[in-house]
Amino acid sequence: MGPLYRLRLPVARWVWWCVACCGVALAGAPQLSPSLAPPCPIECICLSQSQVVCNSARLRGVPAALGAGVAQLSLARADLRVLRSDAFAHLRALRRLTLDACNLTRIRPFAFRGLPRLKELYIQHTPLATVDAFAFAALQNITSIVLSHNRIAQIEGYAFAGTNFLRLISLRNNPLRRVLAHAFSGLGDVAQIELPSGIRAVEPLAFAGLEGVGSLELAYMDLPALLPDTFRGLLRVRRLALRDSDLGVLRAGCFDGLQHVELLELCNNKIDRVEELALVQNNSVRAFRLTGNHMLASPEAVTLEVEEAEISGNHLPCECGRDPLDNPLALSQQFALDNYCISPLKVRGRSLASAMGGACRGEAGGSARARAAAAAGRPPPPAAHRALLAAALAALATY
Repeated sequence: MGPLYRLRLPVARWVWWCVACCGVALAGAPQLSPSLAPPCPIECICLSQSQVVCNSARLRGVPAALGAGVAQLSLARADLRVLRSDAFAHLRALRRLTLDACNLTRIRPFAFRGLPRLKELYIQHTPLATVDAFAFAALQNITSIVLSHNRIAQIEGYAFAGTNFLRLISLRNNPLRRVLAHAFSGLGDVAQIELPSGIRAVEPLAFAGLEGVGSLELAYMDLPALLPDTFRGLLRVRRLALRDSDLGVLRAGCFDGLQHVELLELCNNKIDRVEELALVQNNSVRAFRLTGNHMLASPEAVTLEVEEAEISGNHLPCECGRDPLDNPLALSQQFALDNYCISPLKVRGRSLASAMGGACRGEAGGSARARAAAAAGRPPPPAAHRALLAAALAALATY
C-alpha cells in the first residue's frame, strides 16, 4: 500500500494543478458564446465579424441581421433594386461597400447617410440610369466613389452635396449625354473627377459650386457649342482640361466665372468658330495652354490676361494677304513658327511663317503663262502683243 500511495499522490497533485491553471486561464479569456455572436444571414458568408460577403441573387434587401462591427461588405449580384434613405445606417463601422452587378435602378436621397467611416464605395455593372439629387450626399470621409460601367444617362443637381475629401469620382463607361446645371454643386475637395466620353451637352452652371478640384478632364465630347457660363462657379481648380473633343462654337462668355484656376488646357480639339476667348484677371486663370487644336476659323476676339500662355501646334486658316501675326492669338513672334495651316489645301501642314504669301500664290485666275511671268517678276504681255504673236505663229505654220 505504501509504494502505491506514494505514486498516486504526485499524480493527483499534477492533475489538480493542471485543472486549476486551465480554469484560471479560461476564466481570464473572453468567452464567445454562440448565443452572443451575431448571426450570419443565410445568404451570406461571414469570413469574420468584420468581413461579410453576400453575393447572392436571392438577397432582396440589405440584411438587417448583420453585426454592427462589419467593416467590409459585398452585396454583388444581389437583387437590390432600390436603395432607400439611410439603408446602411445600422452598419456605422462600414469602411468598404461593394454593390457591383446587382439590379440597382434607384438610389434614394441620403442612402448612405450614417456611415462616418465609409472610405470606398463601388457600384458598377448595374442598370442604374439616373443619379438622384442627394443620392451620395453627406459622405464626410469617403475617398472614392466608383460608378463606372452603369447606364447612367443623367446626374441631377446636388447629387454629391456635402461630400468632401474625395480622391476620385469615376463615371467612366456610362451613356451620360448631358451634364445638368448644378450636377456637382456642394462637392468639395475632390482630387479627380472622371467623366465618360460622348457627352453632347453641358448646361450653363453645370459645375457651379464645385470647389477644390485637383483635376477635371472633359474628353471625347461632341458639343454643338460651349455655352456662356458653362464653368461659372467652378472654384479652386488645379487643372481643367478640354481635350480630344468636338467643341463646336466657343460662345462669348463660355469661360466667364472661373475662379482660381491653376491651368486651363484646350488640347487636340476641333473648334468650328471662336466668338470670343476671354480669360480676364477676375477669372484668376494662372496658365493657359492651347495646343494641337484644329480651328476652322481664326478667333474673332481674344483677351488673355494670364501669367503663362502656350499656343502651339494648332492648325489655323492661312488667309490670303494677311500677316499671320495679325491673328488675335499671336502673342509672340513664335506664333507663326509654332502653328500650322489647315487651309488652303496647297499649304496644309506648313507653318504659318513658311506659308505666308504662298497661300495666295496661284489662287487668282489667269493663264499659266501669266502666273509663270508673275513668278519670274516680269509683267504679263499686253493683249495687243499676244494677238500679234499668235498671228505670226500662224503665218509661220502655213509657210
